[in-house]
Amino acid sequence: MGKAGLVVAPLGTARSRLSEEIAVVQHSVLRTVKATRAADGRSPRIIMVTSARPGEGKTFMSLNLAASLANSGTRPVVLVDVDGKHMSISHLLGHADTPGVRVLAADPTRLPSHLLIPTEIKRLSLLSFGPVPDHVPAIPPGQLVASALQRLAAALPEHLIVLDTPPCLSTSDPGALAPIAGQVLMVVEAERTQRSEVEAALDMVDSCPTLQLVLNRAVLTANDTFGAYGGYSAYSTYPAG
Repeated sequence: MGKAGLVVAPLGTARSRLSEEIAVVQHSVLRTVKATRAADGRSPRIIMVTSARPGEGKTFMSLNLAASLANSGTRPVVLVDVDGKHMSISHLLGHADTPGVRVLAADPTRLPSHLLIPTEIKRLSLLSFGPVPDHVPAIPPGQLVASALQRLAAALPEHLIVLDTPPCLSTSDPGALAPIAGQVLMVVEAERTQRSEVEAALDMVDSCPTLQLVLNRAVLTANDTFGAYGGYSAYSTYPAG
């Protein structure tokens, strides 16, 4: 998983500044899960990660957040690839051809638990985007995907579900998924993404009651110490997503 950009170390091993900063995000996410009530098809356990534009680090954040949550031991975690593009998390982890979200969206009778893929991290599973099933659209409509993810949450009542979704300004899918999510993490690349782009992206997912910004690739100064939050200085050596 290191080739996919995993920097969160297993429990009991040395920790880096980067993994500690991800742990700060993890703690905030868990607090929001506890404070959010289920209502109108919304699951507090669904955590949606997106961005305004491609390449801002949302896949990196999704993978490491899911690993950090699994390491915390609070609940088992499912990392769901809802993007499916080339170099998505399914491709990076070698499961581009493993049935996943597209099969679940096309077949409401399919048991979600049978599609989960174990990972090398204890308590962390993957649900791939998967190949195209026969006689269905290559990219399933957002509402079908949302229904599939609601079934996934219902079938796994103890799991936290981390969604790696497409960029908001590239597709309508984030807007379709926001109503079922308990929180949205918007990954923003420092000094690249324009404020107007961030505002437009937030408007697309404002049906979710809790929106959080995660600043990526911020430039650190010599006086910065852990706790400054947001400077993923080592990220440049890992795949963008």
